[in-house]
Amino acid sequence: MNAHALAPAVLLSTLLVVPVLAEDVFPVTVEHALGSTVIEAKPERVVTWGWSAQDVVIDLGIAPVGMPFFAYGGGADGLLPWTEEALAEAGMDIPVILPNATEPPIEAIAALAPDIIIAPYSGLTPDEYALLSNIAPVVAYPDRAWFASWQDIVTLTGRALGLSTEAEALVEETETFLVSEIGKYPDAAGTVFANIVNRNDGQVAVRLEGDPRVQLFADIGLVPAPPPEGAVLNDTGIAYYVSYENFDIIPAKMLLSFFNDQQSTDEFFAMDLIKLSPLVAKGAYTRIIGEDITMAVSGAVTPVSLRWGFPTVAAEVGRAAAAAKAE
Repeated sequence: MNAHALAPAVLLSTLLVVPVLAEDVFPVTVEHALGSTVIEAKPERVVTWGWSAQDVVIDLGIAPVGMPFFAYGGGADGLLPWTEEALAEAGMDIPVILPNATEPPIEAIAALAPDIIIAPYSGLTPDEYALLSNIAPVVAYPDRAWFASWQDIVTLTGRALGLSTEAEALVEETETFLVSEIGKYPDAAGTVFANIVNRNDGQVAVRLEGDPRVQLFADIGLVPAPPPEGAVLNDTGIAYYVSYENFDIIPAKMLLSFFNDQQSTDEFFAMDLIKLSPLVAKGAYTRIIGEDITMAVSGAVTPVSLRWGFPTVAAEVGRAAAAAKAE
């Protein structure tokens, strides 16, 4: 018998031993800060609440039937630009955009007859969780309100949808993408940075390691600056405040900051007390400007938003890191 005659049998044998990506077996139980949620069958009608989950659902190949209105960073229709692009690329219809509200619009969500409500990056209270649980199983945040890494959001969402394997692959792909992008700027590696936020009250907030927005950059090779001696942490325990007068005590080599618009950026860095900082004087700070880019990389962070916005941020971080290392 010749080799060509053997080929189909060999091919069949090979196919039989290749592992198949198996979906989670339902019922699935998802543990989160507000309880244990049992999902009896694979969800088909998915509603998301809070930030970020809608992108992950789309990335995992499911069209949400409802999602929140995003006033910050979104368009007049409440859609974030990267979410709109992801829907178009996947050939999905735009979901129902829920009313713009800080509390879950219970009636509007119930009208969508969801199989599941996914809210891993939200501010759900126990009472809101109980109300929503009367409509469908609810997946809340892993530890505390408005505090989850993008990896946590992907993992919880994938688990809830029975797509843990795909979620794990999405995390790995995104981490590889981030490392590849920042790798284009070798000066960034090992740079000690401080993520600052102007509070517009004579102080800046400095986020510390442990904040998911700081951890994103720590995961790809930058080093979060420790708090200076005597710093008083705020209620979160992962940030402290510094007055403009003491701005130069921040023990970093580079400042990482996001601003809503050009005017607020220019006004902050034009202040005499800020200009006195050696880091500002040498240009070792980022100018990342816009509600959309801020939301994408320092707000509602997802694999979709990072693909959309991180290359721009990486280039600016690379420029600031090079300035930090210049003599």
